Amino acid sequence: MKTFKLTSFFGLALMLVVVSCKKDESKDSTQPGTEVSTSNQVSVTDGQVTEGIVTAMDAADGTEDGSADLRPVSCATITVNVDTKKITIDFGTGCVNPLTGRTRSGKIIVGYTGANYTQATERTIEFVNYKTVDTVTLNGTFTQSNIVRTDNRVDFTLSSSGFTFLFADGKTHTLVTYTRNFVINLGANLRDFSDNTTTISGSTTGINKEGEAYSVTITTPVVLSGACALDLIFYPTTGAYDIKIGSRPKFMLSWGSGACDKIVTVVYLGISIDITLK
Repeated sequence: MKTFKLTSFFGLALMLVVVSCKKDESKDSTQPGTEVSTSNQVSVTDGQVTEGIVTAMDAADGTEDGSADLRPVSCATITVNVDTKKITIDFGTGCVNPLTGRTRSGKIIVGYTGANYTQATERTIEFVNYKTVDTVTLNGTFTQSNIVRTDNRVDFTLSSSGFTFLFADGKTHTLVTYTRNFVINLGANLRDFSDNTTTISGSTTGINKEGEAYSVTITTPVVLSGACALDLIFYPTTGAYDIKIGSRPKFMLSWGSGACDKIVTVVYLGISIDITLK
């Protein structure tokens, strides 16, 4: 049976921009350095958030990295308080996951409203000096709200403000405001991942490592396909973003019109190029 966590991960796996370093090196980019740098940062920070939230989901429901119940051998100390409705996952100063070999440190504190975590009407996921991939340190809270469940669909909003990412070079990337609306359709056959679709809308404002304000607005809802994922293509089939950094002209990213491919179109100053992602 397909689970909420599995489909949530599918939806979280690509929340924003994945350009620059992952492009086909045979293509030339006309993007200025700051645009590429900010795109890189957004990609890294999104990856960090995805990894952290999925880690929190794993620990909250008693699994680790999507596998069987590994709490007895987990390197983290997981404390469940049913009275306060909080689950604390404490990695201390650093411990190694027994399944993946990944080192994590710091804490993630999951809070929820409702009878239990699984049927929560709202969840909070607080990161306290949490560090894992790329040695980036996360601090701040994401809220999962407006959770609506039916037999084959899950809708929710993921939001945050003032969330910070401290990089190894001492610079900080900040999400000033962040809102994403998810519609996860599990399809007619709950045992078949190929008929899944995840639709994402929303916007972000932030301050990049260079100290410049930026905004990302999803102008056309982003759609991810389970069928494409089964073919190991994890990029959206449709969707578009407007991205603006500082006072400079905006640029746009478009994911096409439904094909399972790795092509994203970048439009900047009237120049349009197709980039093939790896």
